[in-house]
Amino acid sequence: MICTMTDTLPTNNTDPRICRQCRGRCCQGHAGIWVDPRRFLTIFGLPLPASPADLRMQIAGSHLELREIDGVPLPAPQQTDDGCMFLGDHGCRLSPAQRPCQCLALTPVLETLLDDTIHCTLPAAGSTLTALRNWRRFWDER
Repeated sequence: MICTMTDTLPTNNTDPRICRQCRGRCCQGHAGIWVDPRRFLTIFGLPLPASPADLRMQIAGSHLELREIDGVPLPAPQQTDDGCMFLGDHGCRLSPAQRPCQCLALTPVLETLLDDTIHCTLPAAGSTLTALRNWRRFWDER
């Protein structure tokens, strides 16, 4: 699992030269998600929710949302017409310690700049599939 409370956070994989030129194509598509439920709750100082509806109420007005993927509610930054709510003129407005696990785990690849297609890589531990498993288990335990 990536971004767990028991592990140290993964190195912020941004490559300042590539990311500055790219200007957040990954963030313009859609915001990353938090893979580890307990890390998410700790970052935002939230109590353990009894249900997805409870968590929706807790994050209301915070620029966060629960995105339903394959029937599993996963927390993510809200989407705007330009992508992630937290994408600013100078990059992400969240500190690295607050960023979604997927954002921290994404590794920039130079080819992204060459053909205007995102080639950045994401390890399996930061994948949506891993997040689905973690959050499904979390919600099942409620």
